Amino acid sequence: NYIHCLAGTPVSGDGSMLCMKRYFLLFMLLFPGLFILNSYAVDIALPEMGDSAGALVSPRDEYEIGQAFFWRLQQNTELVEDPEVNSYIQALGYKLAANSDEPTLDFTFFMVPDPSVNAFAAPGGFIGVNAGLLLTAEREDELASVMAHEIAHITQRHILRSFERHKRMTVPRTAAMIAAALLGIADPRAGQAAILAVQGGDIQSMLDYSRAHESEADNLGMQTLVASGFDPHAMPSFFEKLQQASRYYGGDSVPEFLRTHPVTLSRIADARGRAVNYQKQQQPSDELQFYLIREKLRVMMADKSSDLLKHYEHVLAEDSNKNKDPLHYGYALALLKAGQHTKARATLQPLLDKDRDRLAYQLALADIELAVGRVSTALSIYEENQRLYPDDKALSMKQVHALLRTGRPQEAANLLQTQLDLGENSRDVFKLMAQAKGDMGQKSQAHTWLAEYYYRSGLLKAAADQLRLAAEAAGHDEYQRAKIASRLREVEKALAQMEQ
Repeated sequence: NYIHCLAGTPVSGDGSMLCMKRYFLLFMLLFPGLFILNSYAVDIALPEMGDSAGALVSPRDEYEIGQAFFWRLQQNTELVEDPEVNSYIQALGYKLAANSDEPTLDFTFFMVPDPSVNAFAAPGGFIGVNAGLLLTAEREDELASVMAHEIAHITQRHILRSFERHKRMTVPRTAAMIAAALLGIADPRAGQAAILAVQGGDIQSMLDYSRAHESEADNLGMQTLVASGFDPHAMPSFFEKLQQASRYYGGDSVPEFLRTHPVTLSRIADARGRAVNYQKQQQPSDELQFYLIREKLRVMMADKSSDLLKHYEHVLAEDSNKNKDPLHYGYALALLKAGQHTKARATLQPLLDKDRDRLAYQLALADIELAVGRVSTALSIYEENQRLYPDDKALSMKQVHALLRTGRPQEAANLLQTQLDLGENSRDVFKLMAQAKGDMGQKSQAHTWLAEYYYRSGLLKAAADQLRLAAEAAGHDEYQRAKIASRLREVEKALAQMEQ
């Protein structure tokens, strides 16, 4: 079957499915740049290649495809690494996923520092949110509506079902369609020409089917939204807002979300019709945190501190009835970014006086202390807040950085181990653990944890190299060497699969 696959000879049954997977991996290797695009919104589609009753790829295969995509994404762009922003987007995502139609699926939520308005899903539960989407949303319900929509794409396996109607195509033809679709995301004009060359008159039927997927995602996403305690009207309202905003600009300024998720007036009307049948199920929600995270992200994304300060000075001077606490918080962070530490502290202090237990304010105060070199004061802030927010990830990660800075690696390692015990497996945890173990003189452990960091980053060869160094540094510790050897075999197997 493998020889037939390379020769372009049609095969059937399991052979065709195997063939399709190899074609997909081949295109990943030949066109790695196509996976990293302006909006990073890559919906990887695989066809159902068996008989009419055949199954789609297994959940394990689906996850491996998504993981390969996520690895490639991390190799080509810097994702948002801020622990507060990541903790927020993950908490919101997991809350929605827990109320979806597949609450047991494993999801990975992450943020891309891209200003375009978009969110996207990849096979295996990988859901990315562009910074531009959070900055554009005016309420948490709006952000949640888009994430719930993407979750529905995952649970219904829309990405893998996209080519299901074309299951009678030959494997090379289907693989060409996949490549053309990916090219279309990178360059719409070139992609359209490629699709025309491959598929011709079937383009409209594919678009129609895509709309069916969108409608299903709207429906299920709204159910998830309501079950999670959010406003069902937020989904059609936000989509309509994006559509109306795009009318004032040229075609190139249409929000990326509308390009990858076509929104029509009839679709918005259908969503509004569904929304009236739901009653919002009130659940405890800290919407202030959404606004604080939005301002923090705005400061992080800004290129010029001078423009950022002018922005906050202007909006704070406006006469409005809205709560300006998030704006004062953002202004304090902007002042900190500009190096105006005294003014930043003075701007933050009224917020602390009003809501001293607000963790975001406490972490901002600690950042100011660190910026002026008062590391011990910052550590005191972290320790005090650990009593109020025990084992909070953002708090713990910032505390780890400060502990390593003051030469206290054992305490840092203890905090990191607690995060690992709680199920936290993001790559920044592994990188910091490697640093802590290295500072403690535990070379084998340091190489082992660094290997896990590289593995999570998709740098499998570097991960394997670190494990070999770890084995060498383990000396005569047979138990440690056996653990390393076992992990090395797993990494080498994954590397071999990626290189096939």
